[in-house]
Amino acid sequence: MDLSGQHPGTRFATLAVVVSLATTTGCTAPDEHGAALSAAVASVAMTSTERLANDLSEADAAFERGDSETLAQRLRSIDLAGATPSDASGKDALQEWRASAPKETRALRGRVLGPAYLSGTLAPGALVHTEQLLMGGKSVSIAAGTAPREGVHLRIARADGKTVCEQSPAHARECRFVPTYTQRYRIELRNSGKRDARYHIVFD
Repeated sequence: MDLSGQHPGTRFATLAVVVSLATTTGCTAPDEHGAALSAAVASVAMTSTERLANDLSEADAAFERGDSETLAQRLRSIDLAGATPSDASGKDALQEWRASAPKETRALRGRVLGPAYLSGTLAPGALVHTEQLLMGGKSVSIAAGTAPREGVHLRIARADGKTVCEQSPAHARECRFVPTYTQRYRIELRNSGKRDARYHIVFD
Protein backbone atom coordinates (compact mmCIF):
# COMPACT_ATOMS: atom_id res chain seq x y z
CA MET A 1 0.00 0.00 0.00
CA ASP A 2 1.76 3.14 -1.21
CA LEU A 3 -0.08 6.31 -0.18
CA SER A 4 2.87 8.68 -0.07
CA GLY A 5 1.64 10.75 -2.99
CA GLN A 6 -1.90 11.20 -1.72
CA HIS A 7 -3.34 14.31 -0.13
CA PRO A 8 -3.04 14.14 3.70
CA GLY A 9 -6.80 14.01 4.08
CA THR A 10 -7.03 11.06 1.70
CA ARG A 11 -4.19 9.26 3.49
CA PHE A 12 -5.89 9.66 6.89
CA ALA A 13 -9.21 8.51 5.44
CA THR A 14 -7.52 5.42 4.00
CA LEU A 15 -5.88 4.75 7.35
CA ALA A 16 -9.28 4.92 9.02
CA VAL A 17 -10.55 2.25 6.61
CA VAL A 18 -7.54 0.05 7.39
CA VAL A 19 -8.16 0.43 11.13
CA SER A 20 -11.86 -0.34 10.69
CA LEU A 21 -11.15 -3.49 8.67
CA ALA A 22 -8.53 -4.68 11.14
CA THR A 23 -10.85 -4.28 14.11
CA THR A 24 -14.01 -5.75 12.59
CA THR A 25 -12.73 -8.84 10.71
CA GLY A 26 -13.06 -11.92 12.88
CA CYS A 27 -11.38 -14.67 10.83
CA THR A 28 -7.76 -13.85 11.71
CA ALA A 29 -5.95 -14.37 14.98
CA PRO A 30 -5.46 -11.21 17.14
CA ASP A 31 -1.67 -11.30 16.81
CA GLU A 32 -1.99 -11.40 13.00
CA HIS A 33 -4.38 -8.42 13.17
CA GLY A 34 -1.78 -6.49 15.13
CA ALA A 35 1.02 -7.25 12.68
CA ALA A 36 -1.10 -6.33 9.65
CA LEU A 37 -2.32 -3.12 11.24
CA SER A 38 1.21 -2.09 12.28
CA ALA A 39 2.48 -2.60 8.74
CA ALA A 40 -0.43 -0.62 7.27
CA VAL A 41 0.01 2.27 9.69
CA ALA A 42 3.76 2.39 9.02
CA SER A 43 3.18 2.45 5.25
CA VAL A 44 0.65 5.28 5.49
CA ALA A 45 2.69 7.36 7.91
CA MET A 46 6.07 7.27 6.13
CA THR A 47 7.13 9.75 3.48
CA SER A 48 9.12 8.48 0.48
CA THR A 49 12.38 9.62 2.12
CA GLU A 50 11.56 7.93 5.43
CA ARG A 51 10.50 4.78 3.58
CA LEU A 52 13.80 4.64 1.68
CA ALA A 53 15.79 5.13 4.89
CA ASN A 54 13.81 2.28 6.46
CA ASP A 55 14.27 0.04 3.40
CA LEU A 56 18.04 0.56 3.50
CA SER A 57 18.19 -0.30 7.18
CA GLU A 58 15.96 -3.37 6.73
CA ALA A 59 18.04 -4.55 3.73
CA ASP A 60 21.18 -4.22 5.84
CA ALA A 61 19.61 -6.26 8.65
CA ALA A 62 18.27 -8.92 6.25
CA PHE A 63 21.74 -9.31 4.72
CA GLU A 64 23.32 -9.76 8.16
CA ARG A 65 20.88 -12.51 9.18
CA GLY A 66 20.92 -14.23 5.77
CA ASP A 67 17.26 -13.52 4.95
CA SER A 68 17.48 -13.48 1.13
CA GLU A 69 13.71 -13.15 0.55
CA THR A 70 13.39 -9.98 2.64
CA LEU A 71 16.63 -8.67 1.17
CA ALA A 72 15.24 -9.10 -2.37
CA GLN A 73 12.01 -7.28 -1.42
CA ARG A 74 13.93 -4.36 0.07
CA LEU A 75 16.27 -4.19 -2.94
CA ARG A 76 13.27 -3.89 -5.26
CA SER A 77 11.94 -0.98 -3.21
CA ILE A 78 15.37 0.71 -3.21
CA ASP A 79 15.63 0.27 -6.98
CA LEU A 80 12.13 1.66 -7.55
CA ALA A 81 13.09 4.74 -5.54
CA GLY A 82 15.99 5.34 -7.93
CA ALA A 83 18.36 5.57 -4.95
CA THR A 84 22.11 5.90 -5.51
CA PRO A 85 24.88 5.38 -2.93
CA SER A 86 27.15 8.41 -2.87
CA ASP A 87 30.08 6.90 -0.97
CA ALA A 88 32.34 3.85 -1.33
CA SER A 89 30.87 2.14 1.74
CA GLY A 90 27.35 2.38 0.36
CA LYS A 91 28.43 1.12 -3.07
CA ASP A 92 30.26 -1.86 -1.55
CA ALA A 93 27.28 -2.73 0.64
CA LEU A 94 24.86 -2.56 -2.30
CA GLN A 95 27.07 -4.91 -4.34
CA GLU A 96 27.19 -7.39 -1.43
CA TRP A 97 23.42 -7.23 -1.04
CA ARG A 98 22.85 -7.90 -4.73
CA ALA A 99 25.29 -10.82 -4.70
CA SER A 100 23.40 -12.38 -1.77
CA ALA A 101 19.91 -11.85 -3.20
CA PRO A 102 18.18 -14.51 -5.35
CA LYS A 103 19.45 -14.63 -8.92
CA GLU A 104 16.07 -13.57 -10.32
CA THR A 105 16.37 -10.23 -8.54
CA ARG A 106 17.29 -7.60 -11.11
CA ALA A 107 18.15 -3.95 -10.73
CA LEU A 108 15.12 -1.94 -11.80
CA ARG A 109 15.28 1.36 -13.61
CA GLY A 110 13.65 3.95 -11.39
CA ARG A 111 13.70 7.71 -11.72
CA VAL A 112 16.51 9.29 -13.74
CA LEU A 113 17.44 11.42 -10.76
CA GLY A 114 16.69 9.62 -7.55
CA PRO A 115 17.74 10.28 -3.97
CA ALA A 116 21.32 9.73 -2.81
CA TYR A 117 22.44 8.14 0.44
CA LEU A 118 25.49 7.66 2.65
CA SER A 119 26.16 4.48 4.64
CA GLY A 120 28.47 3.60 7.50
CA THR A 121 28.92 2.46 11.09
CA LEU A 122 28.99 4.59 14.24
CA ALA A 123 30.73 3.44 17.41
CA PRO A 124 29.08 4.18 20.78
CA GLY A 125 29.44 7.90 21.55
CA ALA A 126 30.74 8.69 18.05
CA LEU A 127 29.51 11.39 15.68
CA VAL A 128 29.62 11.47 11.90
CA HIS A 129 28.87 14.52 9.78
CA THR A 130 28.68 15.55 6.17
CA GLU A 131 28.11 18.88 4.44
CA GLN A 132 25.68 19.34 1.59
CA LEU A 133 25.09 22.38 -0.61
CA LEU A 134 21.33 22.91 -0.62
CA MET A 135 19.52 25.14 -3.09
CA GLY A 136 17.51 28.12 -1.86
CA GLY A 137 13.75 27.88 -2.39
CA LYS A 138 13.85 24.13 -3.11
CA SER A 139 12.29 21.69 -0.65
CA VAL A 140 14.79 19.32 0.95
CA SER A 141 14.06 15.97 2.59
CA ILE A 142 16.63 14.16 4.76
CA ALA A 143 16.15 11.01 6.83
CA ALA A 144 18.27 8.25 8.34
CA GLY A 145 17.75 4.53 8.65
CA THR A 146 19.59 3.09 11.65
CA ALA A 147 20.14 -0.25 13.35
CA PRO A 148 19.47 -0.29 16.22
CA ARG A 149 16.53 2.06 15.81
CA GLU A 150 17.07 3.74 19.17
CA GLY A 151 19.99 5.81 20.42
CA VAL A 152 20.96 7.64 17.20
CA HIS A 153 20.32 11.39 16.96
CA LEU A 154 20.00 13.39 13.72
CA ARG A 155 20.78 17.12 13.58
CA ILE A 156 20.84 19.51 10.62
CA ALA A 157 22.37 22.95 10.95
CA ARG A 158 23.01 25.94 8.71
CA ALA A 159 26.51 27.24 7.95
CA ASP A 160 26.16 29.71 10.85
CA GLY A 161 25.54 26.81 13.25
CA LYS A 162 21.80 27.39 13.75
CA THR A 163 19.87 24.12 14.01
CA VAL A 164 17.06 23.77 11.48
CA CYS A 165 15.92 20.25 12.39
CA GLU A 166 16.56 17.51 14.94
CA GLN A 167 15.17 13.97 15.24
CA SER A 168 15.79 11.61 18.14
CA PRO A 169 15.61 8.73 17.62
CA ALA A 170 16.59 9.33 14.03
CA HIS A 171 15.35 6.13 12.41
CA ALA A 172 12.99 6.83 9.47
CA ARG A 173 12.01 10.28 10.80
CA GLU A 174 12.21 12.94 8.14
CA CYS A 175 13.64 16.44 8.28
CA ARG A 176 11.90 18.49 5.57
CA PHE A 177 12.53 22.20 5.07
CA VAL A 178 13.07 24.88 2.41
CA PRO A 179 16.39 26.80 2.60
CA THR A 180 15.86 30.54 2.27
CA TYR A 181 18.94 30.79 0.07
CA THR A 182 21.63 28.50 -1.33
CA GLN A 183 24.21 27.55 1.30
CA ARG A 184 25.98 24.59 2.88
CA TYR A 185 24.26 22.62 5.62
CA ARG A 186 25.86 20.28 8.14
CA ILE A 187 24.14 16.93 8.69
CA GLU A 188 25.17 15.10 11.86
CA LEU A 189 24.40 11.66 13.29
CA ARG A 190 25.41 10.90 16.88
CA ASN A 191 25.29 7.47 18.47
CA SER A 192 24.39 7.80 22.15
CA GLY A 193 23.77 4.06 22.47
CA LYS A 194 25.98 1.37 23.96
CA ARG A 195 26.75 -0.57 20.78
CA ASP A 196 27.76 0.05 17.19
CA ALA A 197 25.04 1.46 14.95
CA ARG A 198 24.71 1.01 11.19
CA TYR A 199 23.29 4.05 9.39
CA HIS A 200 22.05 5.17 5.98
CA ILE A 201 21.48 8.92 5.51
CA VAL A 202 19.07 9.70 2.64
CA PHE A 203 19.05 13.04 0.78
CA ASP A 204 16.22 13.95 -1.60
